[in-house]
Amino acid sequence: MRLSLFTRLFIGYVAVFALAGAVGLYAIEELRGLDRITRSILEKDNRIVEFEKRLADSHLSMVRYERKFVITRDPVLFREFERFRGDFERALDQASAVAETTVRPLLDAVRAVHQRYLEVLGEELESVRADRPYPAARIKSEKDRLSDQILAGLEKLKSERHREMLEKVGELAEAGARARRVAGGVTIAGLFFILLVSLAITRSVTRPVSLLKNKTGEIAKGRFDGDLRIVSPPEISELAASFNLMCRKLNEIDRMKADFYASMSHELRTPLTSIKEGTGLLLDGIGGETTERQKKLLRIIAEESNRLIGLVNSLLDLSKMEAGMMSYSFRRSSLAPLIHQAVGEIVPLVEAKQIKLETEIAGTLPDLNLDPERILQALRNLIGNAVKFTPKNGLVRIAAEAVDGKVRVSVKDTGPGIPPENLGTIFEKFQQARPQGPYSANGTGLGLAIAKHIITSHSGEIWAENDPEQGSRFTFALPF
Repeated sequence: MRLSLFTRLFIGYVAVFALAGAVGLYAIEELRGLDRITRSILEKDNRIVEFEKRLADSHLSMVRYERKFVITRDPVLFREFERFRGDFERALDQASAVAETTVRPLLDAVRAVHQRYLEVLGEELESVRADRPYPAARIKSEKDRLSDQILAGLEKLKSERHREMLEKVGELAEAGARARRVAGGVTIAGLFFILLVSLAITRSVTRPVSLLKNKTGEIAKGRFDGDLRIVSPPEISELAASFNLMCRKLNEIDRMKADFYASMSHELRTPLTSIKEGTGLLLDGIGGETTERQKKLLRIIAEESNRLIGLVNSLLDLSKMEAGMMSYSFRRSSLAPLIHQAVGEIVPLVEAKQIKLETEIAGTLPDLNLDPERILQALRNLIGNAVKFTPKNGLVRIAAEAVDGKVRVSVKDTGPGIPPENLGTIFEKFQQARPQGPYSANGTGLGLAIAKHIITSHSGEIWAENDPEQGSRFTFALPF
């Protein structure tokens, strides 16, 4: 029996709709799986990270107040200690309640060390209240050791959470890829029946999944900014909303980390300045005569204090830049005087290392809209970095020229160069190339990160490359 056109079309449409319905159910199930993983990250992993920050803060505050109480025996300080102790234990209980089985042993270990800490502290407080002598140095050492164990345990907890979050993000990417492959198969099958239907299915499924996959890749690379906007069925819209919430939470965690660096740097700067000034007074003989050996030690303390103050200032600058709070005073100015000033400042170090320093400025550089002080800071970091890694009798060349609507400045050295595996991360904070042998040098890993922030804030670009002959070259370009 021959089938009518209507029947054939009906069977064809039924086949297409059946296939589309089957694939739609599969896609919904995959998206629900993505949603479950996302909710797991938001409701468990992120909460554990928040609890870790709260536990660390409570523990540090608890330690600070108990130490003040031991010294002053002020009951108000002891009440503050008890308050932060309660906060710590409540946060620990709450974290244990939501924690998965993989991290509960870490929380139990922290709890055990915390109980031991309280036992040692109890022994000390008993002696203090009874006003009887006790081995204060030994007990302090034991408390410090236990406190370090607690903080190390919390750091391990955070690392474990981050690792599992990355694994879950990987699962999201894999689920997205699976859904995309299924959608591709549906497209090929649908083209045999109705081209328009297959295109509609492709657009309604593959585009949202592709966007989710791209966003997952950005999250895996640490880029949490920007909301994912998808015009799609409710399930995918809900998943996109969960993605956006997750990104905001991760961005908030990153900001909290930056705030922590800024806070710690600010708190460290005052005592370091006091140490520096006190050391200077001792060197000037204000506190009495000092021997040559004592002066040598005091000079070492002064040098290290200056180094730490520089590190703290760099941390503060970087924290402000990352938070978008660094103020810039832009005005039309030329780069040439700034290059000469930066070179002049480093001449004593260059002469001490017996390095040859050359400056090549092609013609007259056009004026740029820039903040001279910040650009000078970037030049100091780049030139200082080149001098640090250049050996004796080496060469550092600073060149500047106007090309293609930009002023390009390069700093080339004849040092060991940058290991290929570090070229992609050399401008990230706390990242340093680690050449071996006589070229190795100590540093903080902040100078290049600060330079990148400054250049980027001037709408410029900066990059690093190894020279084919020897050494490395750092280049930045600023628009006219």
